Amino acid sequence: MLNHLTASERAVLLIMLNRSLDNQLVPPAAADHVRQHFRDQLEAFVSPRPATLVYTGWRGAARHRVRADLESMLARARGRLHVIVGYNPDTDEPSGGDRWTYEWAIHTPGVTVETHPAPCHIPALSRSAGPYRNGFMLGVAASRRGAFEVLAHLHPSSRGAAGTAAYADHLGLRIRKEPAI
Repeated sequence: MLNHLTASERAVLLIMLNRSLDNQLVPPAAADHVRQHFRDQLEAFVSPRPATLVYTGWRGAARHRVRADLESMLARARGRLHVIVGYNPDTDEPSGGDRWTYEWAIHTPGVTVETHPAPCHIPALSRSAGPYRNGFMLGVAASRRGAFEVLAHLHPSSRGAAGTAAYADHLGLRIRKEPAI
């Protein structure tokens, strides 16, 4: 398995690649490009998977609070984090914690983001699209390998975030509950 390769085994793979490129008479500029791409891909395969964070939060969550808690989560993840958030970048909805999380993720090195907008366009789900999406995000994270946690910014009037946090608790998932303001 690639994530168990030693440094010397990786070096052998690079030697084999170089021989193949030489044998096929690949032009030097193209060979350099192939080598760099191979190194990048090999590093991605052997590096540990980033921790996954599912975010849920009240629409009135304070931007500074969301960012501070996300920075804390990134530090605990040793600078590599994959964020799953119920936000739609095409419509810039919903506001609040989801928006602040998406905005932070796309501008922070070491962070990747995956968005899951609520499927409001499906008539049969229109009234329950948010809860459906929130449960789906928890399922996506739980089905992947590696560490993951849920961050919930809660407020007494945050029914969606509170419901997601309660469902995460019910499933026995690691959850960090923080005040939204």
